[in-house]
Amino acid sequence: MEQFDEIDSQILEILQNEGRLTNVELASRVGLTPPPTLARVKRLEEAGVIARYAAVLDQRALGLPVTAFVHVIHKEHTKETSDLFLAAVHKLPEVLECHHIAGDEDFLLKVVAASPLDYEKFVLEKLTAIEGVQRVKTTFVLSSPKSETAIPVRS
Repeated sequence: MEQFDEIDSQILEILQNEGRLTNVELASRVGLTPPPTLARVKRLEEAGVIARYAAVLDQRALGLPVTAFVHVIHKEHTKETSDLFLAAVHKLPEVLECHHIAGDEDFLLKVVAASPLDYEKFVLEKLTAIEGVQRVKTTFVLSSPKSETAIPVRS
């Protein structure tokens, strides 16, 4: 995307925290009228800067209080192994994030579960059943004093 200005930055910061804000309210907050504000938002969407809109849910309220970061190590390091793994992971709703990483491990997953027992079942029946997975290493989250969804925006 081409460079964005201070008003674009304001729009992005506001929408990250208040995605349900009406265009009229957004325009008022950034000091523009609604038509140019809507045009800016559409331009940011079309450029892919605004990827999607979503509600942020409370996993505990949904009965999923367990969060684990899971390091996955593959038997082989081939494109085919990675592609098969990624296709399988995309089908697992327990996996919130999947990162291909450098280092001793191949992938880092963020997984939620209802209990440690449910997490164990996930690992034994789903994750290690994926072809090519050699080993997993789990780190359980005790608490999350900071958890943000907003990305810092710079103009």
